[in-house]
Amino acid sequence: MIRAAIVLGLALVAACGDLAGLGGATPALATIQIETAGAFSAVEEPGADPPALRVALVWGAQWLTEPLCILPPEDASAAALIAAGCRDPFGFVPARVAASVPLVPDGTASLSLLALPAADVMVGAVTARVAYGSLVIYDDRDGDGTLTLGRAYQLAGREDGPPDEGGITTEDRVYAASFVSMTEADRRLAFREGGFDPATAFYPRSGCGDPPPGFSIVAAGGFTATEAIAAQLRGELPQEDPARCETASTDEPVVLTYRAPAELHELACEERRNDSSIRYREPLGDAPDLTNRTLACVGIPDFGTGAANGARQLAVSGRADDSCVGLTHYVLRGCSENPLCAVPDWDITATPPSWWPCPQDAR
Repeated sequence: MIRAAIVLGLALVAACGDLAGLGGATPALATIQIETAGAFSAVEEPGADPPALRVALVWGAQWLTEPLCILPPEDASAAALIAAGCRDPFGFVPARVAASVPLVPDGTASLSLLALPAADVMVGAVTARVAYGSLVIYDDRDGDGTLTLGRAYQLAGREDGPPDEGGITTEDRVYAASFVSMTEADRRLAFREGGFDPATAFYPRSGCGDPPPGFSIVAAGGFTATEAIAAQLRGELPQEDPARCETASTDEPVVLTYRAPAELHELACEERRNDSSIRYREPLGDAPDLTNRTLACVGIPDFGTGAANGARQLAVSGRADDSCVGLTHYVLRGCSENPLCAVPDWDITATPPSWWPCPQDAR
């Protein structure tokens, strides 16, 4: 009902006494003006074809990183694995690309929004929910007119099909974004429906004001990863500096600064799962292709409960040249959804494959 009322209200305002116009072109719900800063030539990848630069609105996903990616690394090999296979745990994670227009030669664009964000990118109860989006500039290398989102490849286990099943390669390159990570200053598009519940902790801006109803541009100064972890241990949200918080209408231009695409590749990568759950795999008898990957034998996180009892896993990153980072998890004993299940789906601890590089489980 709230969404229907908003749509009806916006349509009536646009018609403004000319009901015959309802049969014409759909009026924009909001229009965002984009400006650029910096020189594209300074960050363009050497040898690339002439770019087809476009601007896209990408709505964010509610995503939780897996425990291995945020817990202190056990050793140097685990630290290397995290660096190679984990995305920024505080970074913006794409859920859906909503609109895309060409960037004109003078470095500007006008992005018209013709639809409200879909329910699957709105976070909160029906009476109080919000969506946040990042405005990005990208090189449309595949020429399909939209930002193609990639997805990490994972190696196969015994129950799987071919190796590297389920991944998506994207050729597109992101060169600027208004919202990259909560550990940086950001300027995001917000759409609020009904009330606002900060307890949802969706890309939180604790210390800033609530976004107003409807579309708006809201900004925050960011917080450090150390501050975020300390606040979480206290059961709180990390605090923003109120002096760096802003709220503006969508009439105010958004300035995007060019950056090297290596810094922004995660803006073109979606995630399979949003709840930090992991699919564990039984290792095959034949060794997987570990070329150009980082691997580590690490403990299974049990958050101090002792449930793991020394059980270990082999975690493997994607290839260094993959579009998106990710991890594959192998265990000698366990279930797909729980490596510590009481009745395992497989148990080859007594007969591990000859290529298995990890010490035996202590269980």
